[in-house]
Amino acid sequence: MGIHSFAKLTSTSALICAALLGLSFGTAHVAGAFGLGVQPSTVEMTIKPGDRQRQVVTIGNVHKTKTISLTMSLADWSLDKDGKLVLDAPGDSPRSASEWVRFSPASVTLKPETSQDVVVEITVPMKVEEKGDHRFALLATTLLPELDKRGDNSGVWNRYQLASLFYLTLTPSSSEPSVKTVSFVGGDAPMLSMEIKNEGNAHARLQGIAHVKNESGETVSETPLSTVVLDRQSRTYNVKLTDSEKITPGEYSVEFDMNNVFAPQNKFRSTAVEISPIIFVAD
Repeated sequence: MGIHSFAKLTSTSALICAALLGLSFGTAHVAGAFGLGVQPSTVEMTIKPGDRQRQVVTIGNVHKTKTISLTMSLADWSLDKDGKLVLDAPGDSPRSASEWVRFSPASVTLKPETSQDVVVEITVPMKVEEKGDHRFALLATTLLPELDKRGDNSGVWNRYQLASLFYLTLTPSSSEPSVKTVSFVGGDAPMLSMEIKNEGNAHARLQGIAHVKNESGETVSETPLSTVVLDRQSRTYNVKLTDSEKITPGEYSVEFDMNNVFAPQNKFRSTAVEISPIIFVAD
């Protein structure tokens, strides 16, 4: 893959990196700001006992002058109630797949505007008690100096991380999301807040659109919806409404088109998720 492709990756990687939290890992800084990217940032695989699978993860450095060295490692991962990424030591979580994984190389040194592949080998045991999702993360970690106002090294070094998140889904399994409540949150940045529960043993990947209409039936906002709810978990999903300047004082209705695009029980075909329309009054 050409290094120019990584210019499109840094914003995605930054979102992942900014959320890396875990007791044994601490807080990571945004690697995307230093011109680092990882592709793919998310990997979804279906597996069966005894499988051997391979995935290539590409790390790229789009910085024009800095050579950056990174150390590769594994972690367990999950999402908290608000959808933020949480890391744990490999093997600590009940659905960890970290013990099934080997990767090479263990470290990567990237000259400016270069990239390198990391090969991830996954060997699934012949006996796996739990169906559904098993997860691990491939981490790339580096230490970079903090610069002072003049652009010189301040003497402080910060740790930066990127993550490629793996979902390994052992079938037969199911993804069973339901939206329990939806509410409007006003203010300077009006948003919709959803409480979503997934009772299945595989993650739900939800995509759709919220259509906001005024009292005349005119659509004033079409807000894209996109979120993940892990297996047997609940989460709060907050999304800012687009074209919020058009939401002036008055009454509005919101209609939803939402689908679960990861439904193993339906041969992974997209399935509709029912959400009842709501009415809100904007001040």
